Amino acid sequence: MKVAKTKELLKNTLVDLIEEKGFDFISVSDITLKAELNRGTFYLHYRDKYDLLEQSENTILAGLRDKFKHIKPNDFEKYYSKDMVYPPILQLFNYLLENKRFIKILISSKGNPAFPKKMREYIKEGFYEKTFLRENPFLGDMPLEFIIAFVSSAFFGLIEQWIEKDEPNSPEEMAILHMKMLKSMKHFVSN
Repeated sequence: MKVAKTKELLKNTLVDLIEEKGFDFISVSDITLKAELNRGTFYLHYRDKYDLLEQSENTILAGLRDKFKHIKPNDFEKYYSKDMVYPPILQLFNYLLENKRFIKILISSKGNPAFPKKMREYIKEGFYEKTFLRENPFLGDMPLEFIIAFVSSAFFGLIEQWIEKDEPNSPEEMAILHMKMLKSMKHFVSN
């Protein structure tokens, strides 16, 4: 079995077991038994269950960071002024939907209590802090660190609400909702 497939199998098995038992009650033996792999194969890739969890989280967050790289806040207005979906935001929501099950379990009470904060930090640093808020003149003299905290937490809340739904809206619907919210925020702040 190739390394990528093995790692994907172990990650999916981890998610299954977190759903069943909660992370604290899982052992490496549980993971390897359910994945039908021997412990030696597990230890070729991970030190322990914490390493598996951390590496899996980091992979998701690296993908999130990659999606943020393609977002150019100055382009929002070009699309949003015409009520058009901004393609990189749509790609971001597609990525989140592809990883919905893993993200959903990590932000649940059975997952990793540190993950939501980690994800909010990625949103804050990867998107709002480094690009979006620094390039928006409509913010006036409001303290940037509070605006960044407010907007990144709001975006995380939007993602969390969406991912927790059994039948979530489509990525297209979420990109439109994001557009409408940003337009409303801009209108509210500028008045």
